[in-house]
Amino acid sequence: MANQHIAFNVEDMSCEHCVKSIKAAVTQLNGVYEVIVDLKTKRVAVEYDDERLDADTLKGTIEDTGYKVR
Repeated sequence: MANQHIAFNVEDMSCEHCVKSIKAAVTQLNGVYEVIVDLKTKRVAVEYDDERLDADTLKGTIEDTGYKVR
């Protein structure tokens, strides 16, 4: 098990509903340990197991929730 940290810029987050939607979607992925969504900086930081999950899946999950990831 190798824990990794990654952060994404999600510029179109605008409210607490955005924060909750993204956090709920990413948290449910198998291999995610922690999700921190910061509305002020428009960043989503994730700690995850890179043997069970990859960055593209995390990014895709955020995008599938309706947000653009940069």
